[in-house]
Order: sequence, then C-alpha cells, then structure tokens
Amino acid sequence: MKTYRALRNVLLLICCPLLIAAQENTAKKEERQSLIYLRYYVINNRVPYLQVQTKNKLGRAFLPQANVSVKIYLNHDADAESLMGQVVTNEKGVATLGLPASLAGKWKEKSNPTFFAHTDSSADFNATQEELSMIKSFLEVDTANEGGARILKARLFKYENNSRVPMAEVDVRLAVKRLGGYLNIGEEESYTTDSTGSAQGEFNRTDLPGDTLGNLDVVALVDDNDEVGTLETQMKVPWGAPGKFESNFNDRSLYATGNKAPLWLMVMAYGCIAGVWSVIIYLITRIIKMKRMARSI
Repeated sequence: MKTYRALRNVLLLICCPLLIAAQENTAKKEERQSLIYLRYYVINNRVPYLQVQTKNKLGRAFLPQANVSVKIYLNHDADAESLMGQVVTNEKGVATLGLPASLAGKWKEKSNPTFFAHTDSSADFNATQEELSMIKSFLEVDTANEGGARILKARLFKYENNSRVPMAEVDVRLAVKRLGGYLNIGEEESYTTDSTGSAQGEFNRTDLPGDTLGNLDVVALVDDNDEVGTLETQMKVPWGAPGKFESNFNDRSLYATGNKAPLWLMVMAYGCIAGVWSVIIYLITRIIKMKRMARSI
C-alpha cells in the first residue's frame, strides 16, 4: 500500500506541471484578438467609399466575424459631426460605407483625409479601433494610335494644395473588364508610372468579343496602394469583335422543350413505353386465358 502511494505521489509530481503547462498553452492559444481592416476605393474618380472587414485572431487563424457594428469618423476621431456612419458586417465580416453629402465640407479640408473606425466590446468581438490615412488622387485613362499599334495610357495624380501633382513609381494595371474579372491587355502584369505619372501599354488582344458594336471596357487599376488605396477608371473602346447572339431555341436539343427533344431520344422513350405496356397487356391476356381454361376444366 505504501509503495502504491509513493508511486502515485511521484506520478503526480511529474504529471501536474505538464498538465498545468498544457492548460496555460491552451488558454494562450484561445486568447482572442479582434482586428479591423479598412480599404479605400475610388471608382471612375467619383465619391470614395470604404470597405470594412472584421476578423478574430485565434491562435494562428484569422476568422471573419459577422454582425459587428463599426462606427467610422472622418478627420476628427469620435466627433459626432464627423461621423460618416455606422455599419454592421455581413456573414463574411465585410461591410461598405460611402462618403455622405453632409461631410462634403470636411472632405475638402485636407488633401490626405484620415478615417477612424471603432467597435464596442461584445460577446463575439472585442472593443478595438483602427485608422487609415489616404492621399486624394485622380486616375485618368486614354487611348492612342502609334504606328498602327493600339496604346492604352493611364495617368495618376495626387492632390497637393488643391493642385494635381504626378505620382511616379506606382504600379498600374491596364486590363479589359470581363465577366469573371480582368484580362491584361498584353503580357505585362502591370506598368509603372514615370515622372509625369504616366504609364502605357500596347493592346495585343485580337478578336476579343465585345458588345454588339464591338466595344470593350478597358480599365486602369491601382490595387491597394499604401498612399492612394484602390483606384479604378474605365472607358469604352471599339477594339473588340462585335458579339453575335444566335438563338437555338427552336432547335432540337436535350435542354429544349418537350416537343423539341431529339428524335432519337423520343424514339427511345416511346419505344420503352410501348415495350413495357406490351408486356403488361400480354400478361393480362394470359391471366384471362388461364382463368377461362380453369373454369372449363
């Protein structure tokens, strides 16, 4: 008995520190860190908007958190008159908020506006805050014909003292807008602006389907730049092949209406139906004949 107790005590002395350390590590891994991400967008040089994303960091995993209420202020933090609005993130932890007309005056105050985001503490998200400073900018796109080559040009400016200043060394993507995303105009993934804020590339796509007139939507895109955010400017150019819609509604096909089904399918289906009913009728006649024979016997 004494030997058993001694052995038990030794095991407790060895295992208890290990169990405590494991519990401490588990507690550390489960400690939640709530985060807010802000992204700044300007489409066709119009009114900007913000994309808000909320995530919880658990261990090494970043998990989107839905139904988080976020307040956003412009230039002056926690100022009721500077409140842009309050949004609630969706099931992906994302929400968007545009600049209201009531803050047009505050928007003109600075060339580099600052946005402040706040959340209150809740069961699923901690109280946290985030700020984002951006430079007001302008992105234009144009076309040119140089020696028969179709050229797409982009120019990027930033505002300083109410004047436009070219931005150099910024990557600009030149592409064609398609249903599934963007298709580069050539082999280059992006083009870097020069000292005049200009970048250009040759349009090498041939026979690219456009609308009924052959128009394509070409795009100059600055993606998530640290200074100006995400900018996108579009324009239509007649560089595509006219799209032709050919209706096959009246043609026989597997996805057509019943009276337009393929002939081979109709023959097979009706043949199977006729074969099944023939067997059923044959069996009925045999049963009737057997009953008659039984009565005569």
